[in-house]
Amino acid sequence: MSSTVDPNTFLDQPPNLRANDYFLLHFADNRQIFAQAVPYKRSKSFPPCKINKRTYSTHNLIGLPYGTVLEVGRDELIPLPEGEDLLPDESDITQMIEQQQQSDGSKKNDSDAAAVDVAAAAAAAAKADDTAAAVKEGEEPTKDNDNESNPETTVPSKKIIDNRNLIDDNTSQTLTQTQVHTLLSTQTPGSTIVAALISNSSTFSSKTAFSQAKYVKRKQLKYQPRCRIVRITPSTLCSAMHLRDARKICNLREDTLGQVLSNANVCAGQRVLVVDTAVQGIITASCVRRMGGYGSVLSLYCGQQPGYLDVVNRMNFTVMEKQALKWIAFGEVFGDYDEKKRQTERLLKDEESGEIVDVEKRDRDLIEWPASLQPHTRRYLTEDVKNEKKVSEFLSKRSARFARKLTRNTMLELRELVDGCRDVEESYNAAGPASSTASVGENKEAMVIDDNTDIPQDVRQCDSLIIATKYDPTATLLRLLPYLAPSCPFVIYHEFLEPLLETFRTLQNYYVVENQEDGNEVPMMRRRNIAINLRLTDTWFREFQVLEGRTHPNMSISQNGGYILLGTKLCPKTGTNEMDEQKVREIRARVGGRRGMRRKNVSAKRKNESAGGKDNEKRAKES
Repeated sequence: MSSTVDPNTFLDQPPNLRANDYFLLHFADNRQIFAQAVPYKRSKSFPPCKINKRTYSTHNLIGLPYGTVLEVGRDELIPLPEGEDLLPDESDITQMIEQQQQSDGSKKNDSDAAAVDVAAAAAAAAKADDTAAAVKEGEEPTKDNDNESNPETTVPSKKIIDNRNLIDDNTSQTLTQTQVHTLLSTQTPGSTIVAALISNSSTFSSKTAFSQAKYVKRKQLKYQPRCRIVRITPSTLCSAMHLRDARKICNLREDTLGQVLSNANVCAGQRVLVVDTAVQGIITASCVRRMGGYGSVLSLYCGQQPGYLDVVNRMNFTVMEKQALKWIAFGEVFGDYDEKKRQTERLLKDEESGEIVDVEKRDRDLIEWPASLQPHTRRYLTEDVKNEKKVSEFLSKRSARFARKLTRNTMLELRELVDGCRDVEESYNAAGPASSTASVGENKEAMVIDDNTDIPQDVRQCDSLIIATKYDPTATLLRLLPYLAPSCPFVIYHEFLEPLLETFRTLQNYYVVENQEDGNEVPMMRRRNIAINLRLTDTWFREFQVLEGRTHPNMSISQNGGYILLGTKLCPKTGTNEMDEQKVREIRARVGGRRGMRRKNVSAKRKNESAGGKDNEKRAKES
């Protein structure tokens, strides 16, 4: 009996935290920390989660749903029941304070009664002094008989509560620092410590409601910290890295990332070429997640291996999504094709047959899975290692290593893939036109044609091109344009405006040179541009505080989220206007040209029509 598997199950994200998954911890003070769900309490292979200079184990978090609120304890992260928020409810603290006051109320009754008697005696003495002073000055003493006889007409005095009498002299808190450290060392709950601080504050009751809320929030953040488990997505990944150090990702915000992906038309089934060495691989990871394993992402890296694999691995990709990601070295694209061909023949050419043999692919085909254990490996596991935990960890690492060998592309496969994306008849020169096209002005740039026919012509170019690098964007774009199919979008992100402005001007003045015998410049309508719909934009993003009666923009926001240059590539062979100059003049005369030419033509036509009408009337009268 055959079982059918729904392909959508591979794309659905799990609702609960799995073992070895990466996740984010969001705190109430806007801190965001990356962590990993380690299945063991202590493991040398996985780094621990560090919060406030203390390490915490995450083995007890496996299986919890995303969005669970955790309370940071002394030695562990304590999951809270559903419905809890990052900031504890103030009603719990208020209830604890009331209970503490009720327990201490019996002890203070005697002192309170004595204080009331002393206050009454002082008031009576003050009243007698005022009466005597009024009699000496010849004034009638004030009488309170009316108010006393009619208690219903007595106007109660309204107590004004504000912060005018507060003095910051560190004497309002009766709880000492030593006592607070004692409570922390005895693993006292954070809510109890906050309630003790509030009840021992002599100025808390005299503060306004807003001041009391701020005081409670500040103490809760310090002594009762909480965090929430958040799934890592392109948006949360970009936001966390921007909050940690925005300069490392060239101030790329999550709103700018969304603009880049949308304008590049990244979707399932596409072939996307990405150069994001300046943003730590965020765009590469976002493209892979957005495509869901369907299609391919060709990511270029500089060096011997990608330097931002840890950032990409934090997205918890599935096997299908990992298969869609192809890492391409810079030399495969920006290097000389003839040199690559000679290197391939020198390294992989078989001396006997004279053919190029892919050694890595041959070794990969020899691997059988499940692979049986070698005798020395079996002996090591049965005799030397007697702990089941270490045996399972060793076998999991071995399985992961074989999975990488079976799914990893060889150097020759990646080279054939890159060469199959390039149209050999396109070659853009950023330095200017060649010597054969010297008739064009020196400030004009041109496209030249290569006759290299060594690369196969049955190519499938990329559907999108995304560039986010610190190198020259103009030279990078012109070098990668042959890998982009016509009528497909390209997006360039940069932290500053000036490099993109230079690229924008270069693309506006870039055209194909046609060899003319008279040496004159190519007319404007006969030029073949390489890009249309050029737009240079930036995004402005601002957060708002939304509270009752206190809705306003946040005071501290990011100033700039970078700039984006958008465009659509034209076919270098057919991307031209096929109409001649005479046809263009006729269309302009009928539709209207520049500087009000249509208005002049229409007015002249009306004058001619009015003159013809008058002549017809005269002829009719004469007849």
